[in-house]
Amino acid sequence: MKRKVLAGLMALLALGGLSSAQAAATYEEEPAAEVQDNAKSAEPKLFPWLKVEDQRRVLYVDGRMVAWVSFPEITVVGDDYPVLQRTLRNWSMEQRRHSDDAEEDLERAASELMPSFPYYEYSVVDRWGRIDDEVVSFALQSASYSGGAHPLHGIVTVNLHAETGEPISIDEIVAGRDILLLALADAFRKQYPGREKDLFTHDIDEALAEYHDGGEWQEYLIWMLDANNDLHVFYNPYDIASYAAGSFELTLRRDVYPEVFKRDFTD
Repeated sequence: MKRKVLAGLMALLALGGLSSAQAAATYEEEPAAEVQDNAKSAEPKLFPWLKVEDQRRVLYVDGRMVAWVSFPEITVVGDDYPVLQRTLRNWSMEQRRHSDDAEEDLERAASELMPSFPYYEYSVVDRWGRIDDEVVSFALQSASYSGGAHPLHGIVTVNLHAETGEPISIDEIVAGRDILLLALADAFRKQYPGREKDLFTHDIDEALAEYHDGGEWQEYLIWMLDANNDLHVFYNPYDIASYAAGSFELTLRRDVYPEVFKRDFTD
């Protein structure tokens, strides 16, 4: 089992900040079963040429787990999709860099506070959307905890042009903001009947108008295309409702809301 002694903890020991028992800290790449159960990506069953592996590391201090991180590494099997292979390799490398930063932050916090419940930050593939030579679209479930009443969690989506690796703008998908918000409000009332009372504004039209206000409304839209090329839009806790109210996912099918869509990426 590969282990890395944490230099930061050794420095604290030298300064007298930790006992020798506390300083016995290691990151392990073969985590406990509870971490594996919590951080597990969905298998790409519809895409046998894709492979996802969750890269997990756990921080132990004096034999006790105090923090852990995990991120998905996505690779393309074989040589049939070279462009997509490069795009996903670059994306996975960026996830590793982010995970390394989180690892250092959690190390510092956990080493100072020695939490009774492990701190963590992870992301897993929640679901696969449209994956082909033109579009890469999938959703990640991300969560983090570094103390407090509850963890922070939410959906983050990835939408890339497979050929270039550049992000796909929602402007390339929908005809405009106003028609999109009308469709989302209609979908909310159909998919979450009676739930408008749980929103901050108690009205879905007002909630969407406020949340997507201004000239940069696209930046706050969390969306993906599914395998049928339909649009899914996600609202995480605190976006349009309280943490207790939970999250919302709105689905706009092309055959139900054809006026919303500008193009379908099948040209």
